[in-house]
Amino acid sequence: MVKATSHSGIAAAAKRNLLHPTLLGILLTIILSLTGIFKPTFLEFLDYKAFDALSAPSPDAEISPVPVVIDIDEKSLKAHGQWPWPRYKIAMLLNRLYAMGVRAVGIDIMFPEKDRSVIDPLSEDMPEDLKRNIGIETIREFARHSDRLFAEAVSKTSAVLGFQFQFESSPEDMSCLLRPVTLNVMQRGGSGLPGEDLIEAASIVCNLDELTRAAHSTGFFNVSPESDGILRSVPLLMKYKGEIYPSLSLAVLMKAFNTNQLLLHRDPNGDSLRLADRNIPLGSGGRIWVNFRGRGKSFSYISAADVLSGKIPSDALTDKIAFLGTSAAGLKEFRSTPTDPIYPGVEVHATVIDNFLRSDFLVRPFYASVFEVILALVIGTAFAVIFNRTSALLTFLVASGGVIGLWTSSVLAFKTANLLLSPVLPILVLVTNFSSLTLLKFWREEKKAKRRTRQLALAQEAIIESMASLTETRDPETGGHIKRTQNYVRLLAQALRGSPKHGPQLDDEAIDLLYKSAPLHDIGKVGVPDRILLKPGKLSEKEFEEMKKHTVIGRDAIHATERKLGNKSFLRFAQDIAYTHHEKWNGSGYPQGLRGEEIPLCGRLMALADTYDALISRRVYKPPLTHEEAVKIIIKDKGTHFDPDIVDAFLAVSEEFRNIAYERADSEEQHFFNQKTDLVQKIEEQFLHGV
Repeated sequence: MVKATSHSGIAAAAKRNLLHPTLLGILLTIILSLTGIFKPTFLEFLDYKAFDALSAPSPDAEISPVPVVIDIDEKSLKAHGQWPWPRYKIAMLLNRLYAMGVRAVGIDIMFPEKDRSVIDPLSEDMPEDLKRNIGIETIREFARHSDRLFAEAVSKTSAVLGFQFQFESSPEDMSCLLRPVTLNVMQRGGSGLPGEDLIEAASIVCNLDELTRAAHSTGFFNVSPESDGILRSVPLLMKYKGEIYPSLSLAVLMKAFNTNQLLLHRDPNGDSLRLADRNIPLGSGGRIWVNFRGRGKSFSYISAADVLSGKIPSDALTDKIAFLGTSAAGLKEFRSTPTDPIYPGVEVHATVIDNFLRSDFLVRPFYASVFEVILALVIGTAFAVIFNRTSALLTFLVASGGVIGLWTSSVLAFKTANLLLSPVLPILVLVTNFSSLTLLKFWREEKKAKRRTRQLALAQEAIIESMASLTETRDPETGGHIKRTQNYVRLLAQALRGSPKHGPQLDDEAIDLLYKSAPLHDIGKVGVPDRILLKPGKLSEKEFEEMKKHTVIGRDAIHATERKLGNKSFLRFAQDIAYTHHEKWNGSGYPQGLRGEEIPLCGRLMALADTYDALISRRVYKPPLTHEEAVKIIIKDKGTHFDPDIVDAFLAVSEEFRNIAYERADSEEQHFFNQKTDLVQKIEEQFLHGV
């Protein structure tokens, strides 16, 4: 038994400790902080939204004038025919750009097949005489040179061709002539081999071999959005068959700065690429976070038709870095970015060039996730300790200040160093701790309030019983009378509760107070002399006047106590009950002679309960009446002594009155008398019915 008690005590102590605000706050902090390590989808989504808010460009954000888009737009198609154009026409476009002094051109279009826009290979099956009649020999010859003309233009202008990596093995793996990048490594304290964490491709879709041989540079144009479908970062390097290859934008930069070598800095602060005199911060997988400038078409767009027609001034493109792409309906490729859900794909490359030239790539340090977890642990633990030692207002101010401070710190880190540090996890820990611990505190306070309410109710009952016991010491016959009338009053109040007239006054609290207050109706008898209170016979007129004073004495005694407790104390009904329970409906009662509804409802209820019990109880001056006799007297006094509504309520529950009288009889003799008179009544009823 001792052992079982010990175990239950240990369990109770463990439960109390677990529900201690500080311990619970630390436990929640640890659990939530661990989510920062595993990065569930919801947390990753919130982080991305925080990054979008931090990196949102201002309306007047500056944009580098160097990147331009040579656009094969609707105007170009109208002037030069539908897409795809013959390769010689694209060769003409490249030659024009070269003549205008463009530093480098990135071609965001692939050419994996021979030019079919001049002649279809099926024409080889046409009859020879038909070919001669339409000059097909000349057309075939020109088509044979179309790709060659384009290749010559690519070689002459140093244009950068794009290709596409694939990540599923292809049964027909293309054999492509590729130009991997030379990656020199400067390693200081970092670990691992160059390229070991890069995305690795499984296969490739490349341009015509003739075009690839002519190109001095090539680059992949693979981009992929984050898990929420928004493009925020792009890979600069990828790995394929053991070699490392640049993206189209990086290859264009290398061409513009006339280098085929990159320097990879590796140190504990993270990896970065050194190109010319600028560093490009690399994230995991060789990716960079793109600092978008705004909605689509933020950069200069020049129609290819205007370039071909010579409408563009000769110096308009000098030292520009151009990307050849298309925005014509049905041809353009769109991406969803933080700044625009429909962002031209070719402009992603231009944005990378812009970020490089302005040296303001977004930086997500390799230590960011660990830092955010540690910060969440510190913030959450500190708040859990503070919470249990401060007021509710101060706790709210601390939590609010913490949220504002965390967000402001992230904004400052971004504004000063372009650092993307997410405040989401620390804020989530702080808000969850505040909400959970506040709820726990409220629950505990509610339990304390209920416990105090129960204790107060017990104290009220003890006070009332103590006060009522004073009456019992003076009049021994009142003990059972007090208990019975207490239950009678509750029965009558419950019966009246359904009445539209009286129901609003009789809620649960009011009925409970009536029940508790009823024992004090005769407390004033403590002030009546024994010679009158205990007189066995009928009182004289003078003695009766003295007896009437018990209502005033009772009122004054309760009033003195209530004044100290306040007007809304639990004794607010007791005073009216003690003072008015001898008033009568017709105004013939005492001490004030109140009439009808001038008498408080509690006094009217007590009047009937008190009278009924006096009728059925034995007194020194009279024998007890039967329940039926008492009922007849009460009915007779309806509208004179008693409130008619209360008499009707009494008749509805009179049998329950009888049961209370049986159960709480003053003596065995009285109990036997009640049973005997009830039996006699039943026999009389049977006799009258001829049984």
